[in-house]
Amino acid sequence: MKYATLYLLEYLDSARCVYDPGADNGKRIYGDFCFFIDLKSQNFFFERTEIPECSRKTKAAPAFEDVLDAIGSRGKFQTRLNIVFVCIASCFDMMSLNVFYLAMQTPDHWCYVPGRELSNLSIEEWKNLTIPREGASFSKCLMYNQSDVTDSGGSREPVKCQHGWEYDDTWFSLTVTSQMNWVCDNRQAVNDVLFYSQIIGVALGLLFGYIGDMYGRRPQQLLCLSAHVVSRVLVVLAPHMLPLFILAASLVSAAAGPMVESVLSVAATNGSTVPPFALQVIQTVAKSKTDRRGFLCIFSSWNVFRNTVILIVARSVYLLTMFSPVIAVSQLSANPFLGIVAQGAAIFAAFYVVNYFGARFGRRWPSAASALLAAMACVLIFCLFTAHVEGAPVVMGTLLMQFSTTANMSMTNLQSIEVHPTCLRQIATSVEWAVAGVAMSALPYLALMDEKRLPFAILAALNLMVAFSVSFLPESALQRLPETLRDGAVFGRGQRYWSWKPKPTPEYAKG
Repeated sequence: MKYATLYLLEYLDSARCVYDPGADNGKRIYGDFCFFIDLKSQNFFFERTEIPECSRKTKAAPAFEDVLDAIGSRGKFQTRLNIVFVCIASCFDMMSLNVFYLAMQTPDHWCYVPGRELSNLSIEEWKNLTIPREGASFSKCLMYNQSDVTDSGGSREPVKCQHGWEYDDTWFSLTVTSQMNWVCDNRQAVNDVLFYSQIIGVALGLLFGYIGDMYGRRPQQLLCLSAHVVSRVLVVLAPHMLPLFILAASLVSAAAGPMVESVLSVAATNGSTVPPFALQVIQTVAKSKTDRRGFLCIFSSWNVFRNTVILIVARSVYLLTMFSPVIAVSQLSANPFLGIVAQGAAIFAAFYVVNYFGARFGRRWPSAASALLAAMACVLIFCLFTAHVEGAPVVMGTLLMQFSTTANMSMTNLQSIEVHPTCLRQIATSVEWAVAGVAMSALPYLALMDEKRLPFAILAALNLMVAFSVSFLPESALQRLPETLRDGAVFGRGQRYWSWKPKPTPEYAKG
């Protein structure tokens, strides 16, 4: 009978508080009226009141998380789903994405001057005779206008490369850049490919997400897998057709995010019994449909809008910081494959470390600390380049950089889920990643600067900005998470800024 009474109350759309079936009599506020229930007689009556909220005996309504806890979230279905799709499939997804950045590497290069094959000179000796120096290194785009090493007279003025280029194949036997000779006067092509593929990928990613919402997760998963296959085939067959090559690169950029998110949205009951209050949760979610006004929900309140902007900035800086060492790995004067492996190891460790600190110290300060650590790692790499220290120390610096950036990304993802109302979480997340994807288009212009130190100085400043801004996000650990736009408008109010450990709210403790 208690649940029957509870369901009846759900039809009163103006409710602001939640009926507590465990109290002596239930009470809810409807505008200027307070609604009482006598559980023994099941009689209902109204009373005029000025009380703004229900008494302290009221209890927070069951949420989706309560239903998930009741049916179980760690059964065989979820275990198989996590192993096959979240772990293994995600690895292939990220490999397909990152291999493109490795293929776009620009190896060390210099002008090809014919004649060395007729001599017994080494490459360094031949370059000393035919290639002018620019500081401590050989020029990449100039050669002497005379290649006859036996002629000691005549003019030796530098000119542009006349016969193409030679490439250092120590680490890469062939890349897209070396195959297409996108160097010197043509080096802008690398930036254009990365820029336009990212922009087109953002638009296609929104389309893939829309298909998932309209037609289901399975068609979305198959579409993303097909995009990966088609893209990799086109990248191999069409490097000479620039528009087709850009389209091929954008397909993977578009499919990477939706491919992971499509499996994260799948659930099953593990054969357990659905709890009685599940209907109440469903009805509550159905009532919140009036809150769903699409992207305009982000502007429903200053609190929601501010949190979204902060998370957009954090995600954008994360992407730039994460992929800058990947795309510039050949410029770090170290084994690029060792650098990638080290970065991967740092990413793997970061997920475990951030889980501990996030549970112990909440979300805000671990997020701010990880961004601050990323800024310090960027400063360290900047100092190493200034002191002309390269090789293993730079690899260690990028390892620290990737570790802290991954930790920041993990906390940002968790905060985005928790601080946004239930009716806005998917929309806000898609907007945040879309805007961050647009910011990602600046990656080649940042990571491929001629001055190797400047990108890390810029990234240090950006991460300092993120560390400061995310500290103003509301603490969401041990809090009753917002479910409506009204909840989102006030979520976090009253929290102290200088608070180090989250404390559960009374609503959370009772829930």
